[in-house]
Amino acid sequence: MSRPCPPLVSLAQLHELEDSLGGETALCKGFVNNYVAMWSGRFQRLASAVTAEDLEDAMDAALSLCTSSHMVGAQRLEQCTQDLIKNLRSGCLGGATAALPSLGRCGQRTVDALLERYVRRA
Repeated sequence: MSRPCPPLVSLAQLHELEDSLGGETALCKGFVNNYVAMWSGRFQRLASAVTAEDLEDAMDAALSLCTSSHMVGAQRLEQCTQDLIKNLRSGCLGGATAALPSLGRCGQRTVDALLERYVRRA
């Protein structure tokens, strides 16, 4: 049985983040902008570690991506990263390697959605 596909971005989670930052929308948008700016480097670090078969660095990179994705409401990317983490935990580097292209596409779509639906909104 497959899991339902979550939305790319949960605005409700972003509003929770805003609330946790004292209702400071500008501060939250800055945090999201930092997440967006760091996406490429985070993905590259993860892909390099998986390719190099460095399980420790791959797990560290994947957990960082998963946690930060949760914070900004990037639900689908969080789920994709959790799936990759399961492969890493079981030592299945082939599965982790195979998951990288779709995770990369999901990440780019997520970044685009965050910018369009949240950061650039008035």
